[in-house]
Amino acid sequence: MLRDNIGLELKNLDKIPIPVDIHVIRATLATGVIRGNFKTEKNKLTKYTQEVWFESFKKLQNEGIDLIPLNMDKPLWYLSKNGCYRRDKITGDCPYYSECIAKEFCVKGMIKIKGDIVEVST
Repeated sequence: MLRDNIGLELKNLDKIPIPVDIHVIRATLATGVIRGNFKTEKNKLTKYTQEVWFESFKKLQNEGIDLIPLNMDKPLWYLSKNGCYRRDKITGDCPYYSECIAKEFCVKGMIKIKGDIVEVST
């Protein structure tokens, strides 16, 4: 916000990991950025989510695309809050699929988040 809304020149923003909450985790899983068959604790997946986004943006920066992991926090949060959390926990079917602007990235499969445990089969 300091950079985008106020125009404050900040350095090394590319080194700051994406803030991860349950919505960022859910959207990261629902879009297939992280997929597989696993059951893990949320805090372990939080760290892995940060690493995956960091590596992704590192590659983009090497290609000359000026984005950083912090740029994804808000879009992922909104994607989950306004849609991904409503998808069927087993099939991955989403009642908002036809309206979703990110539907081309949506993966099918189970994404269960209960308390501190995340179970995935995508």
